[in-house]
Amino acid sequence: MRILSITAQKPHSTGSGTYLTELVRAFSRLGHEQSVVCGIFPDDTVSLPEEVMCHPVYFTYREKKCSGDVQFPDSPEVSFPVVGMSDIMPYESTLYRDLTPEMIAEFESAFTAAAEDAVRELNPDLIICHHLFLLAAIIRKHIPDIPVIGICHGTDLRQMKNCDNLRYLVRPEIAKLDSICVLHSAQREQAIEIFGIPDDETDKVRIIGSGYNPGLFNTIGRTERAEGSPVRLCYVGKMSAPKGVPELLSALGKLSDNHDIPDFTVTLAGGCRDDDVQAMLNNLPENISWVGQVPQEQVAEIFRSSDIFILPSYFEGLPLVVIEAMACGCIPVATDLAGVRDWIDSNVKNPNVRYIPVPEMASIDAPTDAGRDAFTSDLERIIGDAICDVYTGNAGAADSALPDLSGITWDALASSLIRF
Repeated sequence: MRILSITAQKPHSTGSGTYLTELVRAFSRLGHEQSVVCGIFPDDTVSLPEEVMCHPVYFTYREKKCSGDVQFPDSPEVSFPVVGMSDIMPYESTLYRDLTPEMIAEFESAFTAAAEDAVRELNPDLIICHHLFLLAAIIRKHIPDIPVIGICHGTDLRQMKNCDNLRYLVRPEIAKLDSICVLHSAQREQAIEIFGIPDDETDKVRIIGSGYNPGLFNTIGRTERAEGSPVRLCYVGKMSAPKGVPELLSALGKLSDNHDIPDFTVTLAGGCRDDDVQAMLNNLPENISWVGQVPQEQVAEIFRSSDIFILPSYFEGLPLVVIEAMACGCIPVATDLAGVRDWIDSNVKNPNVRYIPVPEMASIDAPTDAGRDAFTSDLERIIGDAICDVYTGNAGAADSALPDLSGITWDALASSLIRF
């Protein structure tokens, strides 16, 4: 099969970018012919299988060049930074809700040109668009004769609620997609409602979940904690308020001051473009270190040298890092977001996730003041219990046995995705 994968974002810097890249690699292993259309800065490095042609759209155009091992043809460009599906991205970005009609037209023209070039070159049997949002709607409108699958990553549903300037453009075209793939059951219900999928077409909205790379995320070479040494904690993700980082740092500070809690260290990994969070990162105590944004190989090493992974996010699609942390031998502590626990319990044998109750929310990714206080207290309690259990060796059978993740590899996901 010939497959064209499309995203408006960088293919390596976010969870959805990793999702696209891993699917492309899996399709290559399965013998499919491919091209990719993506939005990048001119000096970005793109790492895809060498046989995959990349058709980039350059944001904030400066100088055309070849990045990494990928040879770029002449490519269209737009005059503003990459548009981000989240309001805070780990790199310079433009908010979708700030797009003017002129910017939308520029975006549409550039990506249509890149996609049409890719179609002429590849003659794809199938197009896969990541995010059920503006670019997927543009592709459906301009390329009506090729089947198009749209993959929901969660942030697109949030943008549909936030972007009055785009909703009327996006909604009718997404409803025309040949197949809509979501990450879990709660997301399926939301997508059907938000995009107005008719009752007789809801079967085209499929739950596909996520995958992980067992060749990278595993316990090979894992460093076990020496008895009596500090318990090792980690966080991997954007350093931002919607990820719960301020509340996490507050809870960790209280735990550090609690003499009943064994000593612990914390490694934080991820990019930061949030000034308030950056100020907190500039004043970390000695037992907490921030290493910035790191490649996936280093993420795996962080997981393999940690005992507990924490993801206190207020909003996620299906957090891949929880799966990756489990695969590397960590005990994950994560917010009990809608649909996530059900999907993990259905697809992972012996999961060892400890869940933080969702606080009272003021918006889709921000708690009320009372909710924030309660969430910080819950974080302190649940993380503190996990630290004590790891330190004393009383983590329990569910925590100490390695979860079975064999059913959620990228190859398995790739194979199921194209059966529609």
